Amino acid sequence: MGSVSLILGLFFLSTSVFGQDSWDLIKVEDSLKAVFNSMSCETSYPRRDSLNSIFYSMLRGTLESQTSFTHPFDSIRIGKLKSPDGKFRVFTWNIPQPGGYQKYFGLMQVKNPDGTIRLIELIDSRKRITDAKNEKLTANRWMAALYYQLVQFPTANGNAYILLGYDFNNLFTSKKIIDVLTFDSQGNPTFGYPVFNVDGKYRLSRILFEFNARVSMVLRYNEDRKTIVFDHLSPSSPEFAGDFQYYGPDGSFDGFKLEGTEWVYVRDLDLRNPRRSKPKPVNAPVDIKEPGFLYQPNKYSTKK
Repeated sequence: MGSVSLILGLFFLSTSVFGQDSWDLIKVEDSLKAVFNSMSCETSYPRRDSLNSIFYSMLRGTLESQTSFTHPFDSIRIGKLKSPDGKFRVFTWNIPQPGGYQKYFGLMQVKNPDGTIRLIELIDSRKRITDAKNEKLTANRWMAALYYQLVQFPTANGNAYILLGYDFNNLFTSKKIIDVLTFDSQGNPTFGYPVFNVDGKYRLSRILFEFNARVSMVLRYNEDRKTIVFDHLSPSSPEFAGDFQYYGPDGSFDGFKLEGTEWVYVRDLDLRNPRRSKPKPVNAPVDIKEPGFLYQPNKYSTKK
């Protein structure tokens, strides 16, 4: 009870700061950090969810302040990204749930044309998204992930933004995502945009990778190459095609290269990095030509 009382005390202290004209964002950040650290150390799922509710309310109240847009919040260990053009910032974090599942939370600060700041909540809707590769989504239907890299690029309608994210998913598989963020004429965010050209046959709005939860996958943007580089994922045996708990890196790299206003799929990138030893290839099925991100999950697998 003592720790809960302390957290609540910090919460009420911070809310009293919210009401002042002159913000002390350093003190507010200290309170946010204390709540988040307590939440991260908590082993009880119900208490962790309760602490997250406090953290969410505190962070939301903080980010609603016009003066908070330039404050870095570096001591709080959640995802924090800001667009190069200064149009928006996005904050993301996750809360583990029983059975290896996750809840994701997101808040986005958007700068209006008049310079004021608007706060937008992102609602985790992964379970309700049936066509992740093609759907355009709103803030209320968010393909949730922990965003860790942001890339700005031009389109015919203005700037768009690549968001690279990680989803711990469950005990069996993890996911990584390449999403695209644009803004409509009212300044509302839209996720998903058909800029991914795969062999001239597919034009996708979002790229989703799923793979064995025990392995790591490279997904990063290389500024020198103007390319999103990623491990090529393959099943360990042909009969596991589409059953992503058996997918992992096979030792090769693919990518999406920015060409004008679209991202073109390229195979077998030569990264030429002598300091990195090449991973040992798995026994990839040679008869599967298409990249793994085009496959649908095998819903009928009994190996869950």
